[in-house]
Amino acid sequence: MFRLLAALGLYRSYLRRQRRIHTLVSNVRGPDLPLAFAGATIRQVIPVAVAESGNVTVSFEILSYAGTVVITIIADPDGVPDLDELAADLRDELAGITAP
Repeated sequence: MFRLLAALGLYRSYLRRQRRIHTLVSNVRGPDLPLAFAGATIRQVIPVAVAESGNVTVSFEILSYAGTVVITIIADPDGVPDLDELAADLRDELAGITAP
């Protein structure tokens, strides 16, 4: 269905009006070894995604790169007024699963 909407040019319109999704999570496996750009080694990456969906209030972007994992939270401050608490809870959970 989504491919048909995209082919008809209606996908963005659908995303702006949909009411089923309020949180988005994207997990992308990146390269295992460091990459270089113009001869300089890329030391770290920061995942960022911006969607046009008006009622998606929070987005978690997760990207692995060269043995590390980075998580970015992008949120609508009106839709997620307790963002600091959400980020702290995420840090606590990650600490719990990564502790030796």
